[in-house]
Amino acid sequence: MSSQEIEVLVVGGGQAGVAMSDHLTDRGIPHLVLEKGRIAERWRSGRWDSLVANGPAWHDRFPKLEFETVGADDFAPKDDVADYFVAYTKLIDAPIRTGVEVTRVVRNADRPGFTVETSDGEFQARYVVAATGPFQVPVIPAVVPEASGFTQLHSSDYRNPAQLPDGGVLVVGAGSSGVQIADELRRSGREVWLSVGPHDRPPRRYRGRDFVWWLGVLGKWDLSTPPQGAEHVTIAVSGADGGHTVDFRELAATGITMVGRTNAFVDGWMRFAADLARNVAAGDANLFALLDEADAYVTRNGLDLPEEPEARVLGADPECLTDPVLELDLAAAGITTIVWATGFRTDYSWLHVDAFDESGRPAHQRGVSTEPGVYFLGLPWQSRRGSSFIWGVWHDARHIADQIQIQRGYLAYDQQAALAAEGSLMPTHTRIRPFNTRDTYPEQNLDNDLCQAVVAGGVVYLRGQIGQDLETRESVGIGDVEAQAEKAMANIAMLLEEAGSSLDDVVKVVIYLIDPRYREAVYRVVGRWLKGVFPVSTGIVVSALARPEWLVEIDATAVISHSAEVVR
Repeated sequence: MSSQEIEVLVVGGGQAGVAMSDHLTDRGIPHLVLEKGRIAERWRSGRWDSLVANGPAWHDRFPKLEFETVGADDFAPKDDVADYFVAYTKLIDAPIRTGVEVTRVVRNADRPGFTVETSDGEFQARYVVAATGPFQVPVIPAVVPEASGFTQLHSSDYRNPAQLPDGGVLVVGAGSSGVQIADELRRSGREVWLSVGPHDRPPRRYRGRDFVWWLGVLGKWDLSTPPQGAEHVTIAVSGADGGHTVDFRELAATGITMVGRTNAFVDGWMRFAADLARNVAAGDANLFALLDEADAYVTRNGLDLPEEPEARVLGADPECLTDPVLELDLAAAGITTIVWATGFRTDYSWLHVDAFDESGRPAHQRGVSTEPGVYFLGLPWQSRRGSSFIWGVWHDARHIADQIQIQRGYLAYDQQAALAAEGSLMPTHTRIRPFNTRDTYPEQNLDNDLCQAVVAGGVVYLRGQIGQDLETRESVGIGDVEAQAEKAMANIAMLLEEAGSSLDDVVKVVIYLIDPRYREAVYRVVGRWLKGVFPVSTGIVVSALARPEWLVEIDATAVISHSAEVVR
């Protein structure tokens, strides 16, 4: 059977794969997404029935589409999240094939790119993006033998209390999954023990703002690495029942027995570390530290947010905390089931390339692997703390799409040089970021097939840039000409980078103003961005721009210099 050829092959049709398709589509890069199950399969079949997203709907989404089934501050049920991604693929017309499993990827020895073997035949791909995410293989520590007689399952296989045999349940792991499962089991009438290890315990909401908002304004989403010593610390936060702060003392007061980390199983007895009090205290300290930072931010910025002293009130320590259980006869305690909320590991056994370190983990920088042409997406801490979250993976995908675009520019240069040597007709230009198409503006009757930039003959020609976000198409800096100029120049810098050029290579600038009084403010911004570049410049006053809120438009032309090629 002959191979199917595609420029970019994306493996995985979850949130990472959909995000990747979004950015590749925006750049006009031919691609195909392969998903072995359904779109967002993990959200449908790898979660318990009552799971909701851990962030509010206004935050846990992609920029181009809002949730229609829940309010902005609500937490979307898992099936709604899966349906959201299905809707998103329709919005961007993503080329996704479901029910296709990738079994092997190898680099070609006799031609560029990779051979990809799948359940639907063989593909030839110039680039491969592994967008399979972090939740691949459930990890159950080898503590309790299968022959012990206890029912054991991973949190990814748990669905609801009725699924389990009668009797008590030991939940191992007190991150978001373990805490919510333990609470649900307790509410169903079960006797529940919860093994609590090191964790962060942030507030769900504080002073009228959700936890995710505080992480944003305090700059914590953008942390590039976990704090030292916190690499394996989980986060205990819940969106269940409208969202609430996890309080282990409160859980104990409802009847859940807390124990320390699970250490060993010997002759029917489970042994726990004497670290419960220390783990809970560290979680409390983490909570108070975040509250302190939030209070300081409110004061520093003069915000009118209501004080919330009750957030610092801790309940009485339960007996299981002051006199912890260090070993437990599981059968005597009536425990019949152990739920392991102990995380996942990745599985790239299908990816036969030199893209892994000595421990078998992906070797990459912001998703760009050590194997040229191979990229990873959806990994925890891929570029920042938010990388494995819905909104975070979308931004990581943009970076990878940019890198693929840059590499395509190099290949286009080689192809043009070869054609020139042969005396063949060269392609007229390379397109960057299509727009004004049926896909990019579905609400308008347009099919112009334009783009934000073209590269032709070593020259980069840019569309005039305004105060508009190129990803969301939303206007920014309304009423503020200086802010609009800043955004226009930022757009120019980004587009030039995607084209293989830079601001240092700008040769001409044309500035359109709707009011001559704006000249000084705009020229000051442009001069700062182009300091030391010295392009030719033209200023034109016009009666209006394409939208009434736009006050300035900046048009730029640049070259692709030898120095830019070397750097990139």
